[in-house]
Amino acid sequence: MLHMPMRLLLVDSDAARSARVTRLGRALGWEVAPAATAADGIGRLGASQFDLCLIDLALPPGETSAVVLKARACRPSVVTAVLEASGRDRAGGVVEALRVGATGIVAAPRRADELTAIAAQMFETHVRRAGAPRVIGDDPALARALAQLDGLAASDRPVLIRGETGTGRATMARLLHAASARRGSRFVAINLAAVPPERTEAQLARRPLRGGWLLAARGGTLFLDELDLLSVRAQATLLSRLRRPRAAVRLVAATRHPLPDLVERGLLDPALADCFSASAIELPPLRARRADVPALAEHFRRQVNAREGRRVPGFALDVMRRLSHHDWPGNVRELQNLVERLVITAGSRMVVMKDLPTQLRIQVLDFERAVEERPADGIDPRALLAELEARFIAEAMGASDDGAREPVRLVSQLPRKRFVA
Repeated sequence: MLHMPMRLLLVDSDAARSARVTRLGRALGWEVAPAATAADGIGRLGASQFDLCLIDLALPPGETSAVVLKARACRPSVVTAVLEASGRDRAGGVVEALRVGATGIVAAPRRADELTAIAAQMFETHVRRAGAPRVIGDDPALARALAQLDGLAASDRPVLIRGETGTGRATMARLLHAASARRGSRFVAINLAAVPPERTEAQLARRPLRGGWLLAARGGTLFLDELDLLSVRAQATLLSRLRRPRAAVRLVAATRHPLPDLVERGLLDPALADCFSASAIELPPLRARRADVPALAEHFRRQVNAREGRRVPGFALDVMRRLSHHDWPGNVRELQNLVERLVITAGSRMVVMKDLPTQLRIQVLDFERAVEERPADGIDPRALLAELEARFIAEAMGASDDGAREPVRLVSQLPRKRFVA
């Protein structure tokens, strides 16, 4: 129970509900500022300080998220909760609001004790989720995946999230759970790559009242990463659970591989694959959404600064250019790990080129671009090799201030396939 006076901003287009919540808040001694539109709410956030912001999910498309973003940008940031919409609008926009920073989804309060309970829950959740991973980016392929997630949030059907390692499969699964009606129950995440097959079979075969993963996730969501590692027996058990009319658990699974390939190779039961046929979400690799790299790198920089007590102001322009051109085989997770190392190393100064690992400082792809952009009268391969080799040695020799040197490989020693025009 909260005993301190609260400053509440209520952005709600439903006049009757807004009047009721305003009355409840003021009866508790809170300062309540009602706003009927997103523009009005954003204006109030810019002019005054608030502790909590309740936002109508049924505002026009994009406006709920715009208010959430403004509340997060305030200093100090304002804890936000989205008021559930009813009927067919219930799911739309939930995922987007959560992914840009809303703390949770709540039912509109009808009594004063419900309003104080919402405030207490949102503040507790806000603290618990501080620094939690979020889905960052505006790439169209990512937007399509989030729209699919939003459309599936209100249902209980199994969902498959397909994407390379490090693309954020677990984060998307958590986002789906948070946007669903099961958000008040547990989210149980299992990485099947870390569990012996015999233990997996035992966990899934146990009756719900006798333990196992299904009991742990009862009423909530069970997330199985690396679905293709399930044994044939475990898949059969899982299928039998999914076919029950009233499943006590929602299944969300993930894999790196396309479902047809897994079925063709005999790694996945066709019947299990059919369960996901209409609810498979494709996550793009980071190399396919390079325009999102600067926003991701900045997000991770702020995160590490806050967690580690660093004061790194940003990245030099040439550093950000290199980060944006890198292929990131480990995807978002690889970028996050690198930014953490760079920020911890830099301490309180800007991240500059010499901070980057050698493979990022020296871009072998420069040669490929040079060949592709060769002039009409051709190029002198020996002159080009000599120029690149000189650059390579110069950059490698300036690798660090402490004198540590990484081994220098000459251009002529690099893999031959890199230089095929």
